Amino acid sequence: MNTIYRDGKLKISVYADHAPPHFHVRTPVGDSAVDLATMAEIAGAADRKLLAKAIAWAFANKSLIEAEWKKLNGE
Repeated sequence: MNTIYRDGKLKISVYADHAPPHFHVRTPVGDSAVDLATMAEIAGAADRKLLAKAIAWAFANKSLIEAEWKKLNGE
């Protein structure tokens, strides 16, 4: 697991993980997985407000997340 962004109670991480390429959003009330291609939540129950903030950050930093996914998953 590599944490690539942290802001207060919000944490975004990428794992050596299963397809499709995605990232994890951790919040105090729950965690979610977000598809990297669509930026849609694919699993979990993260705080809605923090999840929206995480997805906005991910849109602006998609190339960073993609590079980390490829590094950890050999794609």
